[in-house]
Amino acid sequence: MTKAREDAMEQRLRWMTENLMGAYMAQHPKGHPKAGDYCTNSGTCIIVCCYINALGKVLLKGGPPKHGPSGYRRRDFERFQAFLQRCMNDFLGESGAMGLPSTPKGRSGGDEWLYEVFRCGFIHGYPGANVAWGRNPSHNKYWFNDRGRLTLNIDELVRGFQRGIVEFRRLSNADAELRSRFMEYVVAD
Repeated sequence: MTKAREDAMEQRLRWMTENLMGAYMAQHPKGHPKAGDYCTNSGTCIIVCCYINALGKVLLKGGPPKHGPSGYRRRDFERFQAFLQRCMNDFLGESGAMGLPSTPKGRSGGDEWLYEVFRCGFIHGYPGANVAWGRNPSHNKYWFNDRGRLTLNIDELVRGFQRGIVEFRRLSNADAELRSRFMEYVVAD
């Protein structure tokens, strides 16, 4: 039986899934004080956030434009938000229902928390002491409280992103341009 050849979009989605699962399943090696425990919660979160941003850029067909009417745009956030809205709206719904407080920059919503605090906060500094990421595999929610800290559930974030890829494929089947121009959009500035 001949295996069907992947197009560029399917290949990249497979790579994204493989990279994500490699980080997600990584464990501390023998000899480490936490040998056998999962070790890449931060890396897993960052990978998910980067892929959310990239696929949001495809959904926006390479957009949004660099400058809006006011001259300044949060382009990466808009791309990030587009994927969450179209492919991971369960994340936004849960975040909205729990009434997250404002982010350190005074913004509201799960999209702002994931982008500002967990994505940007870790890459450009570190999230505050009152937030964390952790594993809680039997808890099918994105958020939980761990010793008084708002905690992002890495297990549900991975499951949610995997569901998001399924929805992304559905959207690309409904809009052939997303698939045919995937590489052009994913590498757009």
